[in-house]
Amino acid sequence: MKLRMQITKEAGIRFVSHLEYTRTIERAIRRAKLPVAYSEGFNPHIKFSLASALGVGITSQAEFVEIELAKEIDITVAVEKLTEALPMGIHIKAADVVGSKTPKLMAIASGADYYVRIPCFGDCLEQLQRFNSAESVLFQKPIPKGRGKTKEIQVKDFIKKVEYDYSNKELELRFACKITTTGSMKATELLKILRDQFSVPLILEQADIQRTDLYAVNDKGRKKMLIGN
Repeated sequence: MKLRMQITKEAGIRFVSHLEYTRTIERAIRRAKLPVAYSEGFNPHIKFSLASALGVGITSQAEFVEIELAKEIDITVAVEKLTEALPMGIHIKAADVVGSKTPKLMAIASGADYYVRIPCFGDCLEQLQRFNSAESVLFQKPIPKGRGKTKEIQVKDFIKKVEYDYSNKELELRFACKITTTGSMKATELLKILRDQFSVPLILEQADIQRTDLYAVNDKGRKKMLIGN
């Protein structure tokens, strides 16, 4: 039996790293005393995983965690126990039971939606239209642990367009980002591209970024929710 939950990462813990966020959830699972399954070997650990890592400083209404249980438990009871054990800043929004042979979250999460509020002092609408109409946008993406090395990626393979509203020197952006087995893009990288390549006058350090949804995409290109299907 696998318990799959949609949880949050709220403003109060936005600067907690992904590793510490994962450890916090693991400690909550232990405190909740759920009948969890453990790995085998000399150092057994709880069998649980998150769908996709979230960058430091970004909040989310759509993080997903999956916990493998050694025996069945009423889902309502499990949610109540975990709710009591989770700290401030992490709340359970939805929960479901999935089959033991269901593919792991990391294997099926293939898209994410973002909402950004960011100061913008100057003209920006024409520049944003240029990004949307561009067929090709290239970006030198840093390689993790690559000692300063980068690889060139095609931005439009991941983010096709941005929706935007601008008023009172504040820009609101909404966009979808594709997640693939070979990588994805960060919301902060898109903001840097808009500033550096399209001359959108953004104050990157003051960006308020939220992941609003995380989902799979079916063969027809339609969203498929990670819970409730």
